[in-house]
Amino acid sequence: MEADELNLLFEVFEDAPRQGPGSIETTRHALRLLPDSLRVERVLDLGCGTGGSTIVLAQHTGAHVTAVDIHPPFLAALRARAGELGLADSITTVAADMADVTSLGTGFDLVWAEGSAYSIGFENALRSWRPLLRSGGCLVVTELVWFVAEPAERARAFFADEYLDMRDEATRIDQARDVGYELVGSFRLPAEDWRAYYAGLEAPLREAISRRGDREIYTTLQLEREIYETCGDDYGYLCMALQIMAEPTCRPEAARQADAADRPSAGR
Repeated sequence: MEADELNLLFEVFEDAPRQGPGSIETTRHALRLLPDSLRVERVLDLGCGTGGSTIVLAQHTGAHVTAVDIHPPFLAALRARAGELGLADSITTVAADMADVTSLGTGFDLVWAEGSAYSIGFENALRSWRPLLRSGGCLVVTELVWFVAEPAERARAFFADEYLDMRDEATRIDQARDVGYELVGSFRLPAEDWRAYYAGLEAPLREAISRRGDREIYTTLQLEREIYETCGDDYGYLCMALQIMAEPTCRPEAARQADAADRPSAGR
């Protein structure tokens, strides 16, 4: 995405409740997937936006959360909200590119990434972020995936332009295992999260169009919503709770296929 388009996109999302599908309950649900034995004192929230997940993480883990985003106005909004809720001492914001792991530190108990891994490539994100975790630490990540083997052509064509590397659930889980994670649990984000996300974009997008006029990025956002309304059963976000394994393993294709055949499908 060109810098001008990215800035226009950021402008829309600065005034939106969330920067992607998700909810307080979804973040809580993901936390409940974590092993009971996991000690959580240091959390890293990557691509935090204005803090939709960050606030919940601070409130429900009691840990110190380092919230990372590349767009400083998002972080300013997060700091203001944290202050209002009495969480200023529990959250540190860092303006940084989440692809540059050298600036983020190490030894985190939990790395959180709701809807952000795709921006640097899912497999690359898994590999890059693994060293941020301590031994036995967990990564919680949501990733856009296909739910069906034959998606509607309209959806397939749209994501061929917007997210060419989109894969199905089994493939993403296998990729995580190959990088050195064990799947602790997973679930699909509910349709309610998507509807609330798009509803929250309506006013900011309308105001942006009135200020800036018709722009390609605005048209893309509107089309994205239309695609979801007509084809949303074919795709969505998969939330995965992953724990570092002692040693990464590279499993043969036959083992992957056996896993896929045995794995029950996740419900919406």
